[in-house]
Amino acid sequence: MLHKRILLDFLKSNNGKEFSKEELINRFAESGDDEKLIDKLLSEIEVDHTYIKNQLVASCKGGTVYFKWDNQ
Repeated sequence: MLHKRILLDFLKSNNGKEFSKEELINRFAESGDDEKLIDKLLSEIEVDHTYIKNQLVASCKGGTVYFKWDNQ
C-alpha cells in the first residue's frame, strides 16, 4: 500500500524537479482506487506543507497543484 513517505521520498530523490498532482497520480496509480488514494495523500501533503517552512514546495499554477522538493 502506498504511503505519504513513498511520495515524499520520490520528490526528495528528484530534488528540484516539479511534478503536477496528475503526473504523480499517473506515475503511482495502478487502479481507480489507487488514483483516489494518491489524490487524497497528495492533498494531505499539500495541506501539511503549506504552512510549514521546509524543503517541499506545493504551489498552484493555473488551477493545477505542483510539488517540488527544493534543498536550496
